Amino acid sequence: MSAEVTVGVISAIVAVAGLGVSYLQLRRTSTSSALRWSARCRAPIVIGDVPREPLAYTRRAALLEELARAVANGPVTVLTGGRGVGKTHLVATYTRESLARRLRLVLWVVAEDAAAITTALAAVACEVKLVDTVVDADAAAKAALRWIEQRTSPSLIVLDNALDPDAVLPWLPRRGQARVLITTTNRDFAQLGTEVRVAVFTPAQAAAFLCTRSGLDDLEQAALVAHELGDLPLALSQAGAVIRRRRQSFRDYLAGLSTGSLTSMLARVPGDDYPDSVEQATLRSIADAEAADPTGVAQRIVDLMALLSPAGVRRDLLYYLPIERFGVDDALATLAGASVVGFDVTGTVVVMHRLTRRFALTRMRTQGRVRAAAQEATRVLGATAAAAPPSGTDVVDHVADVWAAMYRDLNGDPEAEELLSELLRLRRWSVERLGILGESSRSLTTAFAVLKEHQNTDGIDDEAVFLARRALINAGIGTHRELDVLAFAEEALADRMRVHGPDEVATVAARNSLGYCCECAGLLERALEIHRYNLQESLRICGPDARSTMAARINIASTLRSMGRNDDAVLIFEENLRENIRVYGPEHESTINARGELARAYVRAGRAAEAVMLHEINAVLRRAEAAGIQFMWWPQYRAAAYSAAGRHGEAIALLRGLVEQAEAGLPRDNPSLIRLRLFLARALLAAGQGRRAMRLFERVVQDRERVLGADHTASLNARRNLGLALAVRGQRRRAASVLTDVLADYIRVLGETHPYAVSARSSLEQLPLLHEFPP
Repeated sequence: MSAEVTVGVISAIVAVAGLGVSYLQLRRTSTSSALRWSARCRAPIVIGDVPREPLAYTRRAALLEELARAVANGPVTVLTGGRGVGKTHLVATYTRESLARRLRLVLWVVAEDAAAITTALAAVACEVKLVDTVVDADAAAKAALRWIEQRTSPSLIVLDNALDPDAVLPWLPRRGQARVLITTTNRDFAQLGTEVRVAVFTPAQAAAFLCTRSGLDDLEQAALVAHELGDLPLALSQAGAVIRRRRQSFRDYLAGLSTGSLTSMLARVPGDDYPDSVEQATLRSIADAEAADPTGVAQRIVDLMALLSPAGVRRDLLYYLPIERFGVDDALATLAGASVVGFDVTGTVVVMHRLTRRFALTRMRTQGRVRAAAQEATRVLGATAAAAPPSGTDVVDHVADVWAAMYRDLNGDPEAEELLSELLRLRRWSVERLGILGESSRSLTTAFAVLKEHQNTDGIDDEAVFLARRALINAGIGTHRELDVLAFAEEALADRMRVHGPDEVATVAARNSLGYCCECAGLLERALEIHRYNLQESLRICGPDARSTMAARINIASTLRSMGRNDDAVLIFEENLRENIRVYGPEHESTINARGELARAYVRAGRAAEAVMLHEINAVLRRAEAAGIQFMWWPQYRAAAYSAAGRHGEAIALLRGLVEQAEAGLPRDNPSLIRLRLFLARALLAAGQGRRAMRLFERVVQDRERVLGADHTASLNARRNLGLALAVRGQRRRAASVLTDVLADYIRVLGETHPYAVSARSSLEQLPLLHEFPP
């Protein structure tokens, strides 16, 4: 082999070896790069700061399940709700748990500024090497969006606190496996995907969270604080931090919450993910909504709802604003879209969170709109109170809340005297309205408060105070609390004597009210004396045809009937009916009342057939069946007449219908409902249905003692009725025991000579002869 060949072979070998080394080096380099990329891809890509789990974290399992179902069913899920309800932390929980389940890509954007979405997507482009550096953020963001759409594995994009649907829409993936979660107060976003409504904590969640957040262990007191804060998670978080920092008890914090500044009681927690205090966040939502409504109606509705009941406002009540109906609806849509207000499930009641209400009220005071807002609220409520059909207790609640919110601001302001006078008129209307609706106990409680309000308000005249006192007297009679209001009836008469003298109709009416109060309280001798004197005065001052004369005459007869002097009572009732027919005609309201009272007296006198005839005349007259709680008044006595006449089936059917109607519309403690059950018990006993009757007699005793007290005359009368029913049933020993005990209590409470005590003693003496219930 020549030297040249040898050299060539050696060169070829060296070349091949070099190629081999180069190949191995290239292979090692490629493998190393691939391993590095693979290692980097195994770690999840997280762009943006996912909020950490907060202190005292409460996992809202039901909402998380709803969120998971929504994500599984569509590419975009929108979480809506007011500020501070916990939307961000709910999504953060879902995101952290998704990362723990090996989700590979998360993009978390605080999306108040739409430009933040572009910036975040551009950061994704850099992270996955779609671009080396971001020169054109918009182009890089679009490249990242296309890349996300092409991924075969899931991605999660969170747009937290988004404000503008139009600004967000271009950056939503249109295909692929990506899922988008949007948190917002703007319900217009709901059209982009599946909506999940996030509300406040449940009461149990709120109390537990507050205990953990504050470091205190008192769930009962924590629940009270949480209720005052409307169970709002952000408010509870900030309140808990304040309690912990100040080392307060829940009781002390609650006291400060009712009297102090909300700004200091709900301060932002340093280091918290949430950037605002509750107040700042709430006022920002209100301002955003009002800015979107150039008509200014939204602000008027916010001001109005800040004064009305936090339980909610009927939408139709807002239509009493001097604004076109469509304007109110548009403003409500704007406010609801910003989660400043919400609706109940029927869409007929508008609700504002209690803290939003308080912040709005504070803003109103700061901006000097208190009197104007109170005037508008008073006009709206006045129109609602005068509307037909009559309003329910919601308007009563609204009137009370406007008064409570405005009294300190307006009392002492000479320019507000007329406004306060109108508000007090609505407060008196509330007392009457509660009585009509059967809310008798609340009517009396409200009446006491309303009288004090009249007495403590500057510039209110004596006549308005008198009207408040009269409303209290009527409420006391309506609740069988005549003794509690007797002193006020005496004051009312003294007031009329002082202002008008003895020769005025107003004085006669006040004396009649005092006499009736005495009669209902069982002070029969005094009542009879007052009514007899009042009849003389009414004849002298008003004449024989006056309503006051008719009232005085019928009250004398009624008192005689209560005293057991039925024959004397019947004669006067008959005279009274003749006089009413002569003066007013047979169908007048006063005549109907006179006819009904005579029928009651006929039943007592054993003249049941005549009583039935009179009641049936009344029954065919339209005005005989009154509205409200009075719907039962004459029908129950008609049923008693049927029973006394042996028409038991008609009596029981009528009374059962009345009981069902009353139970559906009246509170369980309403005295009129309890009395109606007593009527039914007596009818059942007369019809031979003793077992059913006895259950009702015993229930009436229990209910009256619970509602009125054991020593109230109505409670004592119920026990006497029970004793008589036992005697009719043949249970003589137990009947004797019941009647003996009630006689002792009659004597102790009313005196030995009182007609009720005399009647009870007579029943006890005649016990062996009792075979039917006395009329």
